[in-house]
Amino acid sequence: MTTLKFNNDVKLIISDVDETIAGIYMDAESDMILELEKLLRDNKIIFMITGHGLEGVQKRITNKIDKHLRKGILIAHCSGAEVQGFDNDGEIHRTPFYDKYETIFSQSQKKIWREIVQQIVSEFKLKVYPTMPESVFIKESKRKPLSIMLDDRGPQITFEIVNATNLSQEQVKELGIQIPKTRGQFDLRVPILNRASELFQENNLPITPRLAGTFAIDLAIKDISKKTAVEYIINDKKILAKLELPEDIINHPNCLEAWGDKFSTINGGTDRHISEALPKNVRSISFREENPDEFLSGYNTVVWNGRKHLQHGLLEFLKSR
Repeated sequence: MTTLKFNNDVKLIISDVDETIAGIYMDAESDMILELEKLLRDNKIIFMITGHGLEGVQKRITNKIDKHLRKGILIAHCSGAEVQGFDNDGEIHRTPFYDKYETIFSQSQKKIWREIVQQIVSEFKLKVYPTMPESVFIKESKRKPLSIMLDDRGPQITFEIVNATNLSQEQVKELGIQIPKTRGQFDLRVPILNRASELFQENNLPITPRLAGTFAIDLAIKDISKKTAVEYIINDKKILAKLELPEDIINHPNCLEAWGDKFSTINGGTDRHISEALPKNVRSISFREENPDEFLSGYNTVVWNGRKHLQHGLLEFLKSR
């Protein structure tokens, strides 16, 4: 089988962050930073889109990139709630391209949201840890199912249910929680997600709980997704002109490409929303060993077929060009 080749015609790369550019809650490796800088020097625009917060992406990735190259980077954080860019000095813009959080939520709604999160923690008797790399958390938490990481990112709050997405029947019995079997697994995220949905509806909050990644629940703004952010950028002629991209880039599918690790239409594959915002013939590359039968029908979604996967697969892909 021929290894996928880099598309030299690409001008706008829309990429997931976690397990695509860097490990979860981990800094991008130095070799990855070098490869990203090469892309930026070649006048490629890199649009990073993630469920994580802006500060985390800056600390883990963009702060490590030469400040004179950062003007070629966009960041859509918190699942598309806000899109930010950098000025010619490599500093983040004072005003984002758009900000759905501040325009939708009142201060009282923000407060109620946090109160509901604490109610869920209490009801499920969760033990909360700060965020850290997965391997460190597993060691710290001793794999206890009710131990979680909780990350308040402002426009999104995320539960990382690392130890409880595939529980045994014995564990479910010990916990005493009604956990329906979903896709062949006892996943603690399901009852937590359902309870969160109930509470947000009762309080009329525009928040949608979503399965995300391999073990997360994102409490995200309703009707906002990675698709929302991508559509906003590729259809705004002023932003495209500022980035020195063709105003009709949507009509040039070879100039666009999507990178990610979860394009599956089941079990929290949020990267597929990037593809949904693009013409169907734009290439989307998954760097996870996914089942193509689970991809969006009719879209040009392919699996990287190199030796390595996730962020190491992307690095292998970039070094091959």
